[in-house]
Amino acid sequence: MSKLIMQDTLNALVHVKGYSYSLNYHSHQQYELYFFHAGKCRYLINNQIHDLRSGDIIALDGTELHKPHVIGSPESYERSMIHFSSSWIENSLKELGAVYLLDVFRDFPHQIFRILDERCYNEVMELGTELAELTKEELTHDKEVELKLTLMKLLLKVHQAKRETIGIKKEHKSEKDKYAEKIATYLQQHFTEKLSIDVLSKELNISKSYISHVFKESTGYSVMEFLMDYRLVQAKFQIEVNGTTKTVKEIAYDCGFESDAHFNRFFKKKMGMTPNRYRKEMHGVLLNNSLKNK
Repeated sequence: MSKLIMQDTLNALVHVKGYSYSLNYHSHQQYELYFFHAGKCRYLINNQIHDLRSGDIIALDGTELHKPHVIGSPESYERSMIHFSSSWIENSLKELGAVYLLDVFRDFPHQIFRILDERCYNEVMELGTELAELTKEELTHDKEVELKLTLMKLLLKVHQAKRETIGIKKEHKSEKDKYAEKIATYLQQHFTEKLSIDVLSKELNISKSYISHVFKESTGYSVMEFLMDYRLVQAKFQIEVNGTTKTVKEIAYDCGFESDAHFNRFFKKKMGMTPNRYRKEMHGVLLNNSLKNK
């Protein structure tokens, strides 16, 4: 298994501090367990805003758009993340009659919870650390088996915790956050249209200055930054799903970009490659995964 395919299959990072990589609004096909350790962070998932506390865990199916909004010093922001492909682990779970271990990702698009038992939480984190170390080693068949077994043990611990010592996060949303969520929802529903602060103000009956202020404060994004990143994510999805049947120009217009030239410039700035290059690379990854699963 190549390094590229392994990263697409399983990736584990523990106790990461600061901005070691981009914190843009994004989605992915893998399931994700996100552990918040320290700092001050508001997590934007789709059009919902969540204030996190140390010890909070987020289980995501990955396809929902998400982004952390770190407040204060970047160096104080600490988290751990485990991404994995459900197709990579599911057959092994089926053989054990344990597919239910994926319910934490499948019951809802995302869940935020806490493991109240300190010992159980520490055991989960130890398994996460073991996964992170294993992914650094040269991959052999035996190593892949070890990775699957370790991941299954971690999922079992999370499942047992959810049955016995779980705390589901309950939140009270401020009026500002409610307005920001309302704005995000409108942008997502109308991202293919020509939008501006003037349009939002008229459609939502909110002053232009308040729209700009409240959205930036709640999400860390300006309204237009959020809109453009949302369009980019939708375009990436279109390339991955319809990349061989639609032209780049068609995808650009489908996703609300004013022209294919603008789309190409923005895509390259954000992704480090052109849409056509991204399509070729994604097609190669999908082909390799298809061959592996035969």
